[in-house]
Amino acid sequence: MKLLTLTTTAFLAILATINESLSQNSFMSRSEITLRDLSNGPIGLPPQIPKKIADSIKSAPNIKDILPITGSESFNQQIIKAEDIVFDKDSKLIIKNLSNEWIAIAARRIKFRDPLTYSFIERDMSMNSAPDGRAGATGPRGADRPGETNRRGNNGDPGGPGGTGEPGATRQLPTIYIIAEQLLDENSKPIPPGILNLALIVRGFDGGMGGAGGRGGDGGNAGNGKEGADSLFDCKEGPGPGGDGGAAGMGGMGGAAGNGGAGATLVFVSLKQGAETFSYSRVNNQGGRAGLPGRGGPPGLPGRQGDGAPRNGWCGPSGPGSPGSYPNPANLGNGSIGQDGPKGEMFIVSVTSLDDFLKK
Repeated sequence: MKLLTLTTTAFLAILATINESLSQNSFMSRSEITLRDLSNGPIGLPPQIPKKIADSIKSAPNIKDILPITGSESFNQQIIKAEDIVFDKDSKLIIKNLSNEWIAIAARRIKFRDPLTYSFIERDMSMNSAPDGRAGATGPRGADRPGETNRRGNNGDPGGPGGTGEPGATRQLPTIYIIAEQLLDENSKPIPPGILNLALIVRGFDGGMGGAGGRGGDGGNAGNGKEGADSLFDCKEGPGPGGDGGAAGMGGMGGAAGNGGAGATLVFVSLKQGAETFSYSRVNNQGGRAGLPGRGGPPGLPGRQGDGAPRNGWCGPSGPGSPGSYPNPANLGNGSIGQDGPKGEMFIVSVTSLDDFLKK
């Protein structure tokens, strides 16, 4: 088995010819391509494709014998199959159903009406990231404490901390198999290597944002002070002050950022010339970025202080208690950061026959 790997330098030389209407930066972080030349070996499946997947591709019916791709054509099928798939100028084949473990595009021939103008195969880019985490629960409220102890109003209970936000999710792309015996121009002639402008955009999903921490619980309200006890000539027991309000609960910790998903693994299988032509395709299969950490939640509200006792005969009034305090720090902190997703792998395999994938 012959194994060739294109270097980053070689790819940068290829990228220098990219059409100005495309972003150069979109293709600068691609994986190296691994070429596996099995065209001189025995007929059989390449190791990159499990037999059950090859059997599924072979047994699947054609969507159409000739499948035209005009403008932007979206497909929800797991297997997009035809005898001929024909790309018009500036057309896009968009893969919509990304919940499968793998997707296959299979045809005897993939034709390009204008090989010098870009054609695209890309994942649904309207789905940019994995789901965000939900916010944490609100902390429990501190209990109110009416009444007094030794004439002083009871203090309100402190509020509880808010709950931790949920972590952001990570979502992975399916492996994408592209099976084609030949890559042809509009005159059904093989396209030479370096001529075809085909771009594959299968960048990984960004990680979901961590959920915000839950709001802290409110502090409980305090009790009022008990009025003084007077006698006929004086105040026997002085009035009690109001109790202090319960402290506000801290905001919950933010949820962890979701890790970025890996760029899609691409496996292209063709006869030798088709494999060589495809090896010049522009590919964006870099990993998705990590999501943002969830922010710590806001604190609750301090509990209300108790009122002082009113004047009672010889006994004067007393003062109120203190309102509850705000926590410092206000919350338990932001969520932890995530990791960017890795680049996807890319394999281009040339074989003797595609009869294991396509019906005769």
